[in-house]
Amino acid sequence: MTTPVFKTAIIDRVFFLRWESPPDRQDIQRVFQQMRDAHAWPEPPLVLVASLSSKSAVPNSEQRSNLSAFQSDARPLFTEIHAIVEGNDLQYNLQRVIIAGINIVTGTYDKTLQRVHQRAEQVAPLLSGTLGVDGPRVIEEARRRGVV
Repeated sequence: MTTPVFKTAIIDRVFFLRWESPPDRQDIQRVFQQMRDAHAWPEPPLVLVASLSSKSAVPNSEQRSNLSAFQSDARPLFTEIHAIVEGNDLQYNLQRVIIAGINIVTGTYDKTLQRVHQRAEQVAPLLSGTLGVDGPRVIEEARRRGVV
């Protein structure tokens, strides 16, 4: 059985997306359709929390280009976007820098709307403040479902 490229879940108006491996264009299209469907629900705002598996390879140039375009397309659907790249090794630090760089290059960098985090727990108080939800409980449920 092959590991899925991504996992998604919606918990209290938070759209969780976990990349298990670098996506191809079709994977990105499937995720984007799920995001559009969630955005159509009558309960805004909607926050995106995207995370990378520690086992995920670094995306190649084509995958980075696809992800950059995806990020620009998905941005209007969410009031905030949080990227989580857990880990202290050089690879994880580089991935955080790459994501921040993509934010700057695509013109989507805004510290209040789009942030990169080292740990999922750093997102919890921001969810509480933005959505008025129990942020730690939301993150705990996301961990239980395997989407962070």
